Amino acid sequence: MVSVGIFSWALLEPEEGVYDFAWLDDLLDLLQEGGIAVDLATPTVSPPAWFFATYPHARVRDADGVVMGFGSRGMASHSSPEYREACIRIADKLAERYGKHPAVAMWHVHNEYGVPVGEDFSEQSVRAWRRWLHDRYQSLEALNHAWGTAFWGQHYARWEHVVAPARTPTVVNPAMKLDWARFTDDQLRECFRAERDAIRAHAHQPITTNFMAHQSWNTDLWK
Repeated sequence: MVSVGIFSWALLEPEEGVYDFAWLDDLLDLLQEGGIAVDLATPTVSPPAWFFATYPHARVRDADGVVMGFGSRGMASHSSPEYREACIRIADKLAERYGKHPAVAMWHVHNEYGVPVGEDFSEQSVRAWRRWLHDRYQSLEALNHAWGTAFWGQHYARWEHVVAPARTPTVVNPAMKLDWARFTDDQLRECFRAERDAIRAHAHQPITTNFMAHQSWNTDLWK
């Protein structure tokens, strides 16, 4: 069995909404003829250049406020609605085309969730963070109590004042950092589930992803 297609988004969708599956058709047919099974991957760990040109705000921002550039992997914010929509579209197109291909034995979503980038401190991530906190605590009173915000004058009176635990002059509130880790983990897994469900609409094979078992930086692999 071989994994196929992990970093191929730019080849599969050279322009937004324009797809080219001819090369992948040939490849899967050749593998089938050779008796080699395929673990077909979605390419969503590395969006194409056109994606970032069209949606520059979907780029990841680190804890120092630096926006990550193009030309690597893990560049997109998992909280970006545009990124999630694009992921679902390409996963859906792949599964619709290859869900019944005899070479496809299983599906491989994304690649190494949380590596090298899991945390994102962009504006859209912070907005998602506030929604996540509201769902978890329901009120600022409960949030302040859980985080012990009386210390260092951190008390929050408005949701829009709640920030992400980016770089600070000294130690960041540890309760806040713990919730941020939980939030980050949830964001990554939401993206996985969205692609999984798009594939499952067309395919019956097992769906999984590859785990970085020795470097689970931002993911709860048990979940």
